[in-house]
Amino acid sequence: MSLKRDTVYNLCGAIAPMFVSLATVPVYLHLIGNARYGVLAIVWLFLGYFGVFDPGITRAAAYHIARLHGKDREKERESVFWTALVVNSAFGLAGGVALYLAARPVFTSFFKMPESMRLEVLASLPWMAASIPVAVTAGVLGGALQAREWFGFTNSVNVGNAAMVQLAPLAVAYWHGPELNWLIPTVVIVRALGVLPNVIVLKRAVPLGVGGRFDRSRLKALFSYGGWITITNLISPLLTSMDRMLIGSLLSAEAVAFYTVPFNLVSRATILPGALASSLFPKLSRGSAEESSRLASDSVSALAAVMTPISVLGIAALPVFLRLWVGREFAEQAASVGIILFIGIWINGLAYIPFGHLQAMGRPDLVAKFHAYEFLPFIGLLWLGLHSYGLLGAAWAWTLRVTFDAALLFIAGGTIPRWRRLVPGGLFIVAAACVSPTSILSARTLLELGVLIAAIAWSWRLSPAIRTLVRGWADMARIRAAI
Repeated sequence: MSLKRDTVYNLCGAIAPMFVSLATVPVYLHLIGNARYGVLAIVWLFLGYFGVFDPGITRAAAYHIARLHGKDREKERESVFWTALVVNSAFGLAGGVALYLAARPVFTSFFKMPESMRLEVLASLPWMAASIPVAVTAGVLGGALQAREWFGFTNSVNVGNAAMVQLAPLAVAYWHGPELNWLIPTVVIVRALGVLPNVIVLKRAVPLGVGGRFDRSRLKALFSYGGWITITNLISPLLTSMDRMLIGSLLSAEAVAFYTVPFNLVSRATILPGALASSLFPKLSRGSAEESSRLASDSVSALAAVMTPISVLGIAALPVFLRLWVGREFAEQAASVGIILFIGIWINGLAYIPFGHLQAMGRPDLVAKFHAYEFLPFIGLLWLGLHSYGLLGAAWAWTLRVTFDAALLFIAGGTIPRWRRLVPGGLFIVAAACVSPTSILSARTLLELGVLIAAIAWSWRLSPAIRTLVRGWADMARIRAAI
């Protein structure tokens, strides 16, 4: 399978929902208000944490299915699939019950929000509980398709589902009203219906019906790999969402919106590393150590060469874009937060490759241990940052945490050579953040342009793959022009 083609599929599958989100967020803010949007963001963060009830089986199943390559392994692949599906279904039901029991005290006393909105959330608890088995079971289906490298189909379905998840609640908010006890059930129903196409196609992709079945003997292999993934799944949602959780607890629901909107916006820059890492995982899983190391190293260089100029440009445009997108008053609160987060997003994006490389090499334990080491220091740093500098302190705490995490991943993945060559790219990102302009025409705009030109020159020298790709495009353009 072509890595370039699969990455393009994944990239398109991630970019399309981004444009839907860009179009719908201002409408959401207008229809339901800043505070209610902040509460809705807290609900999704809370639901995301219950993804821990996937005990690492989705990733473990994808790892083993990817390694069972070839027609002579079809029965084994099907057995892995059914075993993983049964296990995850059971854990998903348990997760739904746990959420239903835990959510009421959490939303009653932990988060600051208007009382009317609190009642709306509490009325939606059965739907929130139902979302957990849906999500956990769907994970196995999607993981199996990705392990078999059906990226084109998977992303086509994901694009449609993501669009409906954004548009269906918006339609409900417009026609019925902004109450969360209507918006939350709408999302759960749409996500459940979105699983059906994967169910239909898996019969051919795995394939199913060739004699495989639930196999108790495979549980040990799935849980031994998945156990470390479970630790990652347990801690990672906290590491990625505790900032917004504490903002909602210590500040206000409106402050969550001022933080969440720029966070969600700048995190779109991880679309490319996410697309590349997803395409790489099956190939890294079944390759030899030497082949996987070389592929991961080349991927890191190519990723940095692309992400650095894009991130510099994004930092430059962010304040102006936010002002045009969500209004001047909102942008004044959110722009500085987004610029600080952009530094962390660049670093975190590059770390996708060693993260996936370690898991593909059968070392998910290292990733889990790193997250465990980071947890308590991050909570302390986040609490200190919020009390001292408010939202900016939270943004710096998150950025410093992902920087430390990336350093650990690259050091552990020592088989990925040349990663130290990425340091100049980080300096370009910091320089761009320091001179980010607040208007289109200003002295800072000229400085930012200089940083962008320097970043492009550095990227050109960094990755031979990028130079080859650009020259190929240029040659193709000349041929077409001659025709």
